Parts: sequence; C-alpha cells; structure tokens
Amino acid sequence: MIPSLSPLTQNLEENGRNERLLLLIAAVFVWANAIAFSLLETGGIAWQHLWAPAVWLITVSAAYLLLNRYKPGHDPFLLPILALFTGWGVALLDRLAANFLGRQVVWLVLGTAVILIIAIFPRHLRPLRRYRYTLLIIGLLLLAATLILGVNPSGYGAALWLPVPLLGRVFFQPSELLKLLLVIFLASYFDEREAAIQHSQRQNRFWGTLQYLGPLLLMWGLSMILLVWQRDLGAATLFFVLFLALLYLATGIKRYVGIGLVLLLAAGVFAYFAFDVVALRVDAWWNPWPEAADRAFQIVQSLYALAAGGILGQGLGQGFPQYIPVVHSDFAFAAIAEEWGLIGSLTAVVCFMILAQRGMRIALMQIRPFRRYLAAGITILFAAQSILIMGGVTRLLPLTGVTLPFVSYGGSSMLVSSIMIGLLFYLSTPSGQRTDANHQTDNRLLQETAVILIGFTAVAVMLIFWSIVRAPALLAREDNPRLVEAELRIRRGTILDRDGVVLAETSGQENDLTRHYPFPYSGPAVGYYSFRHGTAGVEAGYDTVLRGDSDNFLTEYVRRALHQPQIGRNVQMSLDAAMQETADSLLADHAGAILVMDLQTGEILTMASHPGYDPNLLDEQFETLSEDESAPLLNRAVQGQYQPGLLLQPFLIAAALDESLITLDETVSDANRPITVDGQTVQCASPPPEPTTWADVLRYRCPAPMQALANQLGAAGLDQIFTDFGFYIIPDLPLAAETAVPDPVDDPLLAGIGQDNLFLTPIQLALAWAALGNDGQAPPPWLVTAVQDPDGNWQPEIPAGQPLTPISGFVARDVAEVLGGDGRIEYSALVLSGPEGRANAWYLGLAPASNPRYVVVVILEESHNAGEAESIGRAVIGEW
Repeated sequence: MIPSLSPLTQNLEENGRNERLLLLIAAVFVWANAIAFSLLETGGIAWQHLWAPAVWLITVSAAYLLLNRYKPGHDPFLLPILALFTGWGVALLDRLAANFLGRQVVWLVLGTAVILIIAIFPRHLRPLRRYRYTLLIIGLLLLAATLILGVNPSGYGAALWLPVPLLGRVFFQPSELLKLLLVIFLASYFDEREAAIQHSQRQNRFWGTLQYLGPLLLMWGLSMILLVWQRDLGAATLFFVLFLALLYLATGIKRYVGIGLVLLLAAGVFAYFAFDVVALRVDAWWNPWPEAADRAFQIVQSLYALAAGGILGQGLGQGFPQYIPVVHSDFAFAAIAEEWGLIGSLTAVVCFMILAQRGMRIALMQIRPFRRYLAAGITILFAAQSILIMGGVTRLLPLTGVTLPFVSYGGSSMLVSSIMIGLLFYLSTPSGQRTDANHQTDNRLLQETAVILIGFTAVAVMLIFWSIVRAPALLAREDNPRLVEAELRIRRGTILDRDGVVLAETSGQENDLTRHYPFPYSGPAVGYYSFRHGTAGVEAGYDTVLRGDSDNFLTEYVRRALHQPQIGRNVQMSLDAAMQETADSLLADHAGAILVMDLQTGEILTMASHPGYDPNLLDEQFETLSEDESAPLLNRAVQGQYQPGLLLQPFLIAAALDESLITLDETVSDANRPITVDGQTVQCASPPPEPTTWADVLRYRCPAPMQALANQLGAAGLDQIFTDFGFYIIPDLPLAAETAVPDPVDDPLLAGIGQDNLFLTPIQLALAWAALGNDGQAPPPWLVTAVQDPDGNWQPEIPAGQPLTPISGFVARDVAEVLGGDGRIEYSALVLSGPEGRANAWYLGLAPASNPRYVVVVILEESHNAGEAESIGRAVIGEW
C-alpha cells in the first residue's frame, strides 16, 4: 500500500509545479525576445545579445534551486514575477541603452544574492525592530549628506546620489534605502504601540490615539522635510502614501485618511507654486498639447508610444520609444507598451496586481504584528511606486520621477527592491498557525488591497484609452515623430509620362531612399516630394496613391504588424516628356508659361513655367526659392493670374453672336478710336479697313468697339459670359495649387477690354480657347490619365469636372474661321499690366486650322513683344 501524502506536502508539490511552469513561461518570453532582437540587429544569433539573458537564466535558476532547497514553503508567484520583470528589464536595456546593460546585469546578480541571503539565512527579524531609530537616523543622515555631497551621474538635474567610496563611478541613491527603512520603522513603531492604539480605539478617542503617534510624526516629518528640500518629490509622495496607508492599517481611523488626503492636496498646491518642476509636471499632466514640443515633450512622446503600440505592439526593436527622453529609466513602461502593445503593458499591470495581492496575502498570514505591518508596508510601497510611474506614463497622474521596480535601469532601485522582495520571501514561509486573528486589521488589509487593485485597474483603463480609443488621432498628429519614421521608409510610386518615360522615381535601400526626377523641367506639373518641405504638384495631388496608402483596414493592419515596407503605386500623366523639354527650352530666360492641351480629350501635354526649379535640389535651395521675388515655386500655368486684356475679344464677340446681338458682317463706326487705359493710349493693332465690320474688329484687335459692346451687355451680362466660359471656376487639377476666384465685374467698360477685376490663369484661357476650336465645347482638363491598383493593374482616371459649352458650335466655327490662316487659328496680343507701362505678351493658338486638335497658350511676363510670344507658340505647334 502506497502511503498518502500529507496536505502540506501536496500543497508544496502543487506550488512547486506552478512555480516551475511560470518560470518556464518567463524564460521562454525572455529568450524568444532576445533571439528575435539578435536576428533583427545582426541577422543571426549573436552572443552580444544573448550573454545577458544567459546570466539572467543562470541567476534565476540558482535562485529557484536554493529557495526550494532552503525555503520550500515560499510563495510560488514571487520568483516568477521577479524573473519576468528582471528579464524584461534586461531585454529593454539591450534594446534602448546597451551601454548600461553590463551594470544592470551586475546589479541583477547582486540583487538576487541579496534576496537569497535575506530569504534563507535570518532566523528572526528582531534587530530590525530593536534598532528602528538607529536605522532610520542612518538613512536620514545619508539623505542629508546629498545636500552637501550629492551628485547626479547624468551631469544635470537634482543631485540625489552619493558616490560610493573606492568603487569609481558607482553611485547610491539614499532615498531608495530610506523607503525601506521607513517601512521598517513604521512597522516596528505600530507593533510596539498596537495595544495602546487599540485601547484608545475602544474608547473612541481620536486625540488619544494621536498622542501615541508623536515620535512617529516627528521622524516621518523630518524625512519629508529632507525630501522636499532635496526636491525628490516622487519619493516624498511615496513616503506620504506609505505613511497614510500604514497609519490607517494600525488605527482604522478614517479621519486620519481624510485629513491626510487634504494635507496631500494642500502640499500639492503649495509645491505647484513653490517648485518649478512640480508646476511643469502638473501643467504637462493637465494639458500637455500646447507644450508638446517643449515642456510637455516627455509625456506627449509617452502617449505617442502607447498609441503606436496598439494591441499587439511593434515588436522588440521595431518601435521608436527612444524618442522619449530617459526612456530606459523613467519611461520603461512606455517602451513596453510600444514594443509589446496593449497585451504586454496589461500583462505588466496584471503581474504587479498579482504581486500586490500576494504581498497582502503574506501580510494576512503573519502571526506577529511587526511582520504583518512589514509585509503590508513593502507591498504598499511596491504597489504605490508602480501605480505612480504607470499612472504618470498614461497621464492618469502627474509624473513623479519614480522608477518601475525591477524593470527600469537603476542600481539603487534594484538593490533596495531586492531587499524588500527578499523580506517578502522570508515572510511568505509559514512560521506557524495564527491563533490571535485580528479581524479588524484583516478587514483593513483587504480594504487596502481593494484600493490597490482599483489603482491598477485605473491604469489599465488609461492604457486601453490611449492604445485603442485615442490611438488614431495621436498617430495622425503632425508632431508625432513616428510619422516621420514611417514616411522615411515609404518607397513612393513612380510617375510616368504618356509614353511610359519616368518623370519621378524612388531609389536606394529601405533606410536611405531618395526621390529622383530625371527631367527637372517637369517640376511645375510633377511637383516635388521632400521629407522636410512636403509635396507639390501631382506629388501632392496623388500623394496617397504614390505612398501606397490602403483603405483596407485588415490589409494595412497586417502589413504594419509584420513590418512590411509600404510600397506606393505608380501614376501615369498626360504630359509628353519630349514636348515638355521643347517648351522649357523655348521659354529660355523668359518669365512666363506655356500650356498645350488636347482640346478633344482635355489631356494636358505640356505645362511649362519659368522661372522654375530643380526638384532634385529642393532641400538645398528651398529657403532661397521661397524668398526669391521671381516666385520660382509658383506654377504660372495654373496659378499665375493675369489681366487678359483683348484676349477676351474672341469670347465676347462669340457670346454676342450667340445671343444675336451682333453679326460678323455688321459694320462698326469709329473702330480705330484710341482709348486710355492706366494712362496709356491703346487702339487697333493695325488700322482696319473702312467700313469696319465686327470680323475686322476681331482680326485687327480693336479695343474701342469692345467697350461699346460691354456697355451694351452690362455687368450682369459680362458676368454671365465669364461664368459660361469658366472664368469664375478654378479648373479641377490634382496639383494641390491654390488660386483665387476672380471678383465680379465692377466697371463694364474696363471689363470689356480685359481690365477691371478680372484676372485669369493660362489654364482658364486654354479651356475657353478650346471651345472655339471644338464646336463650342471645352472638355475638363486631364493631367493624370491612369493609376495602378493594389494588384499592379492600370486603371484609367476619369477627369474631374464637367465639359463647358459656352457657345453654339456654328458660332465657334465662324469665329475660328475669322481667326484662321496659314494652317493655324491664333490670336496674339500685348496686354497692359499696370500703370507704369508694364505689359505681358500673349499667344493663343489652335492647330491644325482645318480640324483643330491642340490648343497652345503662351505668356511672356514683362514683355512688349507680342511677336516673340507668337513665334514661341508657333514653334510649339510646329512640334505637332
């Protein structure tokens, strides 16, 4: 017969199995991340990324063996949680601050040794009780010494550290040790005064209980004064919370808690006005966005990290937590949230919750009050510190500057936390059965446990809020550096001309991509892409296509989760690269524009603008280009606005013909009468024959009859004609170029000769001119003819806008016939442009005259030579 195991033995075996399983999970997690990071960084299994996890594994294994050998009844959750957090911290340091990794591993080994010594060797804790004043005074003296001898290893900030003699650049932070010493002092003091306090409680004596707390308040107050004087306000907050929690645990008087919270609030208000650092942190907590690039930079970057992590995280080494200052210390939790996502950050929160629950359970099972207060104090300290730092990272609370236990970098924190966890190991081993159960104290422990769990739950809610609810808005903010990082890795699509000639392409490797423009003169239409200065032209109008942005949420989510490169889609334009080059050379040093359009389809074949720029040199020249008075960044073909002058003549005569107000063979009196515009006299380009008909007015560019016609039409009639010809409409082109809409007619006499409020762009004149050559109909302009879909197939782009039909077909043919000759239908004019004699030379042409297919518009700024514009326009037509 096999003897049955005792319940105690069965419980120990079950705890052992649970502990081994949890340790195995922690080991798999740490090593999987270490191997993945090694593969990411080096492309293979590199010892430089595995030695620290190897030391961690040996250390944890040794701790497991020794604890189970000498303390078999210890809590089975403490070591797995400790192992997970320390391993996590090692992984983060290798990722974020590898230069600190060696020191942290040393502190890890020393800390584990401290844990084992404290957990295994002491037979009792009486010296801690007996020498509580001595220990606390030593801690206070060390803290006071920082006021004189204190340094900051980073070279700036509060001097909270003391150099350790004979150990070179090794520093110790006394406030970390003082936290533990204060726990010991409070536990010992409440243990000694417990009977008297309980007696006062039974008599309901509030002030009677308070009299026993005099020495306690004195020592605690001295600690607080030193911490505030030292401006270590994070530690001061922890001390206050710890004191308040243990005070309530010992007395059960809720008024103490209320008074303490009021004092804490009052202290916070005082500190806000007394200390700049507190005001900065409170302001950054309350509303960080106005100071996102300055005083609130750290917390804002932390929130961006939470949003970037999402649910699954970016993966170790694939996020950008390094944008957060001091991320390896104060903001290690934000790094966890970004690289392991909501799953990882909530796992950390749950583990701290379990640690708090197990710590309070250890306190509940203690026989002696000192041990109960000690276990509760250590647990409250761990929980409060964790909630403070995680609450600060998630903007639940203002930042306090404390570190995340066992995860953040810091030797002092690691050693002191190891001492505290070692004491929990020691206390977790059963030392007997409780016979003097104090139900009131037990209830208070449970109440404080509930408060702690509520605090962690609030942190979890904030994590969900920033990682899911607010994530889309945060990720889209322009000051989020992750947008920059993502942008730098996008391989934009290629821009092609109508024949497949490359106009813009991206070359280089993933981390060194360059946008290249083989034909710099295509700049006005193609535009530019610059990481520093944004986009223009088609690069801006089709930015989402060229970037490869997807509307499919699942596809995009999978791509980001797998860190696949974002590859843009190609775009085909209607431009003809060869014709564009010819137009560019014809403009030469002239300021102006040339536009060629297929009047049947609306395809824009050429869009030249001078002076221009080389998009390949944009980053180097942008400031100069922006300040240049000649406006080289302006696309004159679609943004340059000019008074049209007598260029309006064909359109007004055509509209009057269409309304039967005039006929082409109707005679006009005094057609060559000079008129004055801006102090300058203008009349027909050459004397017309007598008698003069409206056809002659059109051929000889006579302005006087146009004023008479405009007066007959009136402002309302002119506005209607300008509307019909599209002069009050901005052509819909994918160039992201802003152009003002002309004002309505104010003076009909001036408007009739193209002055007054009317300013037109070359593209507007091209569309109106196209109606004369296309039986009265002008198609919408078409610059991008096709784009690739996500599968790589070309899909035609339909031009935006609707065709214009300002006049009837027979009228358009009659006017075109009047202007025709030598195989072209053309109109050139010198247009006054200001009171100082400034003028622009224009040319409008249709070819071939027998069956017009192409419309050409040329403008030369500051030119008095209409013949030069005409010769350039004819040369462009000759290319076709």
